[in-house]
Amino acid sequence: MGQIKFFKIIVFAIIMVFCFSNFHLHAQDKKGSKEYIKLEVDGLACPFCAYGLEKKLRKDIKDLNNLDINIEKGFVTFDFSKQNKPDKEKLKEIVSDAGFQAKKISFSDKPFFKKEEDK
Repeated sequence: MGQIKFFKIIVFAIIMVFCFSNFHLHAQDKKGSKEYIKLEVDGLACPFCAYGLEKKLRKDIKDLNNLDINIEKGFVTFDFSKQNKPDKEKLKEIVSDAGFQAKKISFSDKPFFKKEEDK
């Protein structure tokens, strides 16, 4: 009886160590795994234009998140996994294929705007 209880405690301890060590590694991977892009786009005039660009970006860029298109100021911001980072030429091609011109492309490890700030 004592051996079964001891065995259960050992198994439980191993499972707990595995869970917490796996959680810690997962948290480290997520910490610096995002990159942010700001595209200044020429030709954004209406919500229909923005929707066309959004569809093209979502189709061609894996792991694209938090897409925001500011029609008034003519820029697009989003983040993505660093593993799937598109280069500037690919981004220019995507924007061009959607019918617009990419004027300036900026990459950052931090978001370009906070949610509460004026975009």
